[in-house]
Amino acid sequence: MSEAAAAIVSKERLEWSRKFRNESDFLLSMGSELLIRALIREKLGIENKDINFSKMLYGKPFLAGHENFHFNVSHSGDIVLCALADNDIGCDCEFINADNKIEDIKIVYTDNEYKTIQSLHGGDKILFCHKIWALKESYLKCAGIGLSEEPAAIETSFNDAGGSPSVYKNGRRLDFIMKMYDDIKGYAAALCIKKTSQPRAAAPEILPAKISFAGLDLLINT
Repeated sequence: MSEAAAAIVSKERLEWSRKFRNESDFLLSMGSELLIRALIREKLGIENKDINFSKMLYGKPFLAGHENFHFNVSHSGDIVLCALADNDIGCDCEFINADNKIEDIKIVYTDNEYKTIQSLHGGDKILFCHKIWALKESYLKCAGIGLSEEPAAIETSFNDAGGSPSVYKNGRRLDFIMKMYDDIKGYAAALCIKKTSQPRAAAPEILPAKISFAGLDLLINT
């Protein structure tokens, strides 16, 4: 990691990242803050030295002093994903790894989800498991509750009207809008945003149709 990049992130991020023994984990941790800082500079025109982060009760970060600017970051494999919104938002990306026996982690799934998983085979099963996990993570991060909520306490559905995924708890559909992305080969990526008072017909337009990609020059351009 260049000195320029190390100078941009917070001292806390640099110290946290240095705890990783694996270089790729170190780079992903650093890259996640570099990306959100770059986007804040671009969208809000704030100088890097004036960017300060705080955390909510369960650890979700937010930009101090800017209550209408919401963001979330996720990293997996060798990518970093960042989502921006003017409302609560969560994102998650999962590297699809056949060696990861995610289908066997029953505590992650509801009974209905696990039955569906067991009805699938090969690549379809692996992909479906990662999609469920990405959707649940995006919701938990959007709601700002993280893993304080058991993943199996919420249920995902891909069969609602319009084809968009949704999330349920105790049989009730929660007021969140979700979307899966297949823009990145080998990854399952999901966004979740808290529903506003907008008409239901306009809701799917809140989330972008595709993921936008950024180059390294954006990350360290102060």
